[in-house]
Amino acid sequence: MALSDVFDRTGRVRRPPYRRLLSEAFAGATYWPPLPACSDLPPGRNRVVLVIPAFLTTDLVTRRLRRFLRRCGYRPFGWELGLNWGPSPRLMAALGKRLVTLRDLANDRVSVVGVSLGGVMARDLAYDHPDDVRDVITLASPYNLPTATTIEPLIRLAAYFYQPAIGIGRLASPLPVSSTTIFTRDDGLVAWETCWREEENCFPVEVTGSHLTICRNPDVLRAVVARLGA
Repeated sequence: MALSDVFDRTGRVRRPPYRRLLSEAFAGATYWPPLPACSDLPPGRNRVVLVIPAFLTTDLVTRRLRRFLRRCGYRPFGWELGLNWGPSPRLMAALGKRLVTLRDLANDRVSVVGVSLGGVMARDLAYDHPDDVRDVITLASPYNLPTATTIEPLIRLAAYFYQPAIGIGRLASPLPVSSTTIFTRDDGLVAWETCWREEENCFPVEVTGSHLTICRNPDVLRAVVARLGA
């Protein structure tokens, strides 16, 4: 994973201002809306969904998203790999095994939802396992590299353990499965402009709200279920 290809150095992509980190922290601590209704959304029909958490988070952060998916008739599963340090060879290999296990459990293809950096990992998974992945949904995730982020120093520290887990070049090519990218212009961590792109078989959804609360944002939860059922 060559970071020179990941982070913009030309100034063309504007990093969110650092002052937004305060807004992100405040929202993360105070924004706990109730789960929305799903009675008017497409039924899940017991389909299996794998949810990959964001950088430096665990399945605990995606719990409300998975709870809502379950309420809407899906069988959601966390990745069960502990803290997401990013796309190290060990984690990517374990993630591939996790997908195959769920594929066998479902006896069908699996939908994959990835949050932030977890979305990059979800897309990489689809390139490697196109016959096992039904579709990919990314939440506040860099989709169009290079990107810019306020947590770049943290990612650079962890990146010593990444290579050669992800081929950045192929992330620029269309996914072999349908995809949805959900993004917000209020994002205080990742440049929102890079979280979507016009691509065949890719559906962009814009919402409002912070990056850190993307997994509990009612509009996001409803959009995820709507796109899974599309």
